[in-house]
Amino acid sequence: MPSLRLLLFCFVACVSQAAEPEKLMLAHYMPWYATQQVSGSWGWHWTMGHYHPEQRKWDGKREAASHDYPLIGLYDSGDDEALECQVLLMKLAGLDGVIIDWYGTSTHNDYAVNHEHTLMLIPWLKKAGLRFAICYEDQAIGQMKLKPGDDVKQGLQDLQWAEKHWFHDASYVKQDGRPVLLVFGPQHFKQAQWDQLRAALPSKPMLFGLPHLSKTHGMDGSYGWPPVSGGKAISTEKWHAELEALYARGTAGEAIIASAFPGFKDIYKQAGVHESYGSIAPRSGQTLAESLDMAQKSGAALIQVATWNDYGEGTVIEPTHNLGYRYLEMLQQRSAAPKCSAADLRLPVMLYQLRKRSSRNAKLGKELNQAAAFLFEAKGTEAEAVLAGVRDALGQQPARFSDTPDEADENYRLHTELLYREEKDITPAMNQRCRLDVYAPAKQKSFPTLVWFHGGGLTAGERFIPLQLRNQGIAVVAVNYRLSPGVKAPAYIEDAAAAIAWTFKHIPDFGGSADQIFVGGHSAGAYLSLMTGLDRKWLAAHDIDASRIAGLIPLSPQVITHFAIRDERGIAELQPLVDDMAPLYHIRKDAAPILLVTGDREKEMMGRYEENAYFWRMLKLVGHKDVTFHELAGFSHGGMPEPAFPLVLKFIQEHRSKQPSPAASGIPQ
Repeated sequence: MPSLRLLLFCFVACVSQAAEPEKLMLAHYMPWYATQQVSGSWGWHWTMGHYHPEQRKWDGKREAASHDYPLIGLYDSGDDEALECQVLLMKLAGLDGVIIDWYGTSTHNDYAVNHEHTLMLIPWLKKAGLRFAICYEDQAIGQMKLKPGDDVKQGLQDLQWAEKHWFHDASYVKQDGRPVLLVFGPQHFKQAQWDQLRAALPSKPMLFGLPHLSKTHGMDGSYGWPPVSGGKAISTEKWHAELEALYARGTAGEAIIASAFPGFKDIYKQAGVHESYGSIAPRSGQTLAESLDMAQKSGAALIQVATWNDYGEGTVIEPTHNLGYRYLEMLQQRSAAPKCSAADLRLPVMLYQLRKRSSRNAKLGKELNQAAAFLFEAKGTEAEAVLAGVRDALGQQPARFSDTPDEADENYRLHTELLYREEKDITPAMNQRCRLDVYAPAKQKSFPTLVWFHGGGLTAGERFIPLQLRNQGIAVVAVNYRLSPGVKAPAYIEDAAAAIAWTFKHIPDFGGSADQIFVGGHSAGAYLSLMTGLDRKWLAAHDIDASRIAGLIPLSPQVITHFAIRDERGIAELQPLVDDMAPLYHIRKDAAPILLVTGDREKEMMGRYEENAYFWRMLKLVGHKDVTFHELAGFSHGGMPEPAFPLVLKFIQEHRSKQPSPAASGIPQ
């Protein structure tokens, strides 16, 4: 009898364990992007009928319908190399899979292309061991303007296709043995029609709708979404309350899918599509952190992160130029079983960029396939070693950028992803961010070099080689540095100094002259150039005298203590401060020659022109003999670098021999 009780206990325990719902974190994925290079034309979601991706800005970015920009550049959702990169990023970040936004099987608009892209994505997900589910856009039916009754026929065609090809797939997400099917809304079909549609699906999918529509439309449960409406800015308290209300419904017994999101900032109004839905501030990552924490505490088996890549609505968590890998690092930190370090997150992007740059080289292609195989096994160290070998090989070939792989320049070489912090014990953050690219002439010697720091308020940004500085007879060293709030001052200044020191040490290896090194940048990058060039201690830590710099080229710098540093200290944005973190504090007459440029005083960031005018005047008063100040009339803070670059190139040519200008310059009228 005791043995019977033991068997019964074990049986009940096993049943209880089997009934425990699978906990998954899934990202909402948009498969709708198309590029000229891959698809033959730019898709609507990059252009929205308003933007022109063939036009490129001074920083190399293409014009696009987005407030941010993919770290890998504008991509095609039907490009296997982009899909490989994305699923590897998902895997290494600790995501369990995706919920794919699906418009069905119709050929209306771009629905067929989106469907084809979805079919291409799923094998990559499976290769990475990731799961998938579908979010059906029934609004697509309404946009077809079908005859009465034909809409249900189209819905049946779509969902029966999904029933046949997806719902029984082992990788498809299920609850209680039933496939999970999200509906965005619903926005077209009413409850009676949904009853008719679900009756035709033997798998009996669990239907989830938006919280305010799910009950009235016959859904089985609800899922959260960024609660924007009315074109208003939604407060933190408001969206917190919306999520808490959803999770209370879950506690009361309703099936729910929890939601996390980084913020919301659409571009519809700027693109002329329609009015904005509203906005949710990202708050330097706190919005994603808080919504993730709430989701994980909700008890929901499924969490949907909205979104992986909706650039039109500004809910992107994939790596971007503004924020890099910040959001994926946050997911990784909250993952139950992280598969790699934060530094490894850059490897899929490196793989993608090297694939583009080596597309015509079969030997290197095989090596990259090996690196990819390591990444699919989450073997970051092995993958990085292979990628570094390919990177070094490409550095000996004509310069080719990953976003324009068909264009190669025999006269230049491009060396990427070089680590410039050379200490023995570097942190994962250093390993990821303390890297630079060298773009250098291939057939010249003793050329000048410009060390270039990107802008972004010390909280965002990504290195790049400015378009106007390419093929100009100079080398450009484009530098990444660690960012706030991940680090605080003076970490990014220390990084900038280390990058400059690396350049002094290594630029002769590329053919450049260590006596012709200029240092510059835009905005926050300009601030870093001045701090390292004026306060001697930063370069002195590397046994370099800051006076060796051939010239400083700050474009629209902050010369008082930077606002990001004031924010770190809890100082109000409009409270000025001048201390040892201010370039103005360190003015000296024996500093390197300086080219100081701002945009129009009426279009610049508040007070930026006035700061620089005072800075220029104080340099003159302490006896600096070679400082020039330009105000570029008609140009904003973000637009001023383009007209500034001819001034930059002229300045470099005039100061190649480090001879100061014979006379001081004034402020142009």
